[in-house]
Amino acid sequence: MNKSERSRQIILYAVYITSVCCLQVTFPHVFRLFGRTCDLMLVFVVLAGYLFGTKDGIVVGLFVGMFRDYFSGPVISGKNGSPVAVLGIGLLAFFYIGLLSSILFRKRFRRKYTQAVLQVIFISAIYYSLGHIVSWVYLTLSHNIETYHSLKYILFSSILPQILVNVIASVPMLLLLRFAGPYKKGVRAGLVDGYSMEDRAWQKI
Repeated sequence: MNKSERSRQIILYAVYITSVCCLQVTFPHVFRLFGRTCDLMLVFVVLAGYLFGTKDGIVVGLFVGMFRDYFSGPVISGKNGSPVAVLGIGLLAFFYIGLLSSILFRKRFRRKYTQAVLQVIFISAIYYSLGHIVSWVYLTLSHNIETYHSLKYILFSSILPQILVNVIASVPMLLLLRFAGPYKKGVRAGLVDGYSMEDRAWQKI
């Protein structure tokens, strides 16, 4: 990768990361459907990792995770009952999301753009399921609740609508990454990740 390509990559990634994070927290009502707001941050990290490999997924995940912590980090009750922000949770979570999205399904699907949506569905399901589990454990141990949401509510009013909204958001984001970078023609040159670059089928939509 020459200097101009590297500069283009860094600039576009900076624009994309800043844009998806700011749009999600500044205009949540615009990206809201079925009572759920599109998780643009998660979708972008998943697609970046899946399409462009492990290094991109990890770096993008770390930066988006820092934004996540800054804008909407989890808050818990301190010893005196006052709210305390917990930093680093988003960074760690999105680091693993970027990593997982770059290695899951790669041999089976060979990074076909049409199959990238499956990554969004799969990782979204894991992320939000774990979110409910962690919330239930924390609230139960802290004695802040006697009952939690029913399984029916969690599945049909929380997780599934959120996954559907994320899938809808993934379509224009895929087109953006495909036709506007961060790599020319939507392809990262030299991306190997365990399979032959002679097979170019994954570059096609």
